[in-house]
Amino acid sequence: MAYQRFELTEQDRQTILGGVSCASLLEDHGFLLVKEKSTRNSLKYRKDNTHIIITHQGKGWWNPQASRGTPEGSGDAFTLLRFLKPDLRWFEVCQTLGRYVGVEPAGAEFVKERAPRDDMRSPAERWAEKKPLYRNGKVWTYLTQERCLPDWIVRRAMSTGCVRDGYHAAWFAHTDAQGQVCGVELRGPETHICLGGSTKTLFRFQPGSERTVRRLVVCEAAIDALSCAALDGRRGLDALYVSTAGGMGPETLAALKSTLAALSQVPGAVLEIGTDDDEGGDGFADILYDLADEAGVAVLRRLPPDRAKDFNQTLKNMAAQAA
Repeated sequence: MAYQRFELTEQDRQTILGGVSCASLLEDHGFLLVKEKSTRNSLKYRKDNTHIIITHQGKGWWNPQASRGTPEGSGDAFTLLRFLKPDLRWFEVCQTLGRYVGVEPAGAEFVKERAPRDDMRSPAERWAEKKPLYRNGKVWTYLTQERCLPDWIVRRAMSTGCVRDGYHAAWFAHTDAQGQVCGVELRGPETHICLGGSTKTLFRFQPGSERTVRRLVVCEAAIDALSCAALDGRRGLDALYVSTAGGMGPETLAALKSTLAALSQVPGAVLEIGTDDDEGGDGFADILYDLADEAGVAVLRRLPPDRAKDFNQTLKNMAAQAA
């Protein structure tokens, strides 16, 4: 009997791409949905220290810990299964995916339960109506007591216009190259999301008034960026502290490249990587090392002095020791 090479027809390929949810693959391989960090259009799954983001209604995925353009960085159901089971042969990949056509992921129930977005205004419009923080208000108390940010940092963030009062959560602005608000990161006792319609670029906080920035400090979350500035004190007057909201999408990468290009023109300038002290933070750090190398900017990895997971945890630890 003659050997016949396995071939997947275009019709079957489209059936698989249209009918297989990448979320189902993750759930069957031990990944769990991180509900508080997931939205309808972005499901965050986690297994140990590996994080995978499901997008495009379950038809796409990307790995924030991997470099873009690599096989383990992003793709469709075919590339995801090969990422999860690299030893499978091609026909086994196709057979396995064929069994998933029409299978609904358990995580879909969660996103269906969430109320649909009813405010269709842009993040900039919604940001414009929010008021500044006020002392002893709910958000002020959350930032200064639960998150242990010093009063002077919160006041300075208020005066620079990068944070506002969302009543139940602090609103941190992400801005574009012209300084316009294009996204908003929400953080509160029970809130960890971005506003619907947000374009994640960079949250930016510059505590000093100097026009020339000599240090760019990149963290994962806005509160971590503020925490890092608090630990620096007066050393931070020539620094720009930014956060990526825990991702490295194309808009964030473009904003980082633009900022690094400007930094490369400043003698002695340096990029300080302040991502979390864990495997996920290491993955983000690798991306930032590459960006700094491309821009010709000196770079160093900065870790919390007490080797806490992040800089905000360092502030919490300091507050606990002082109590």
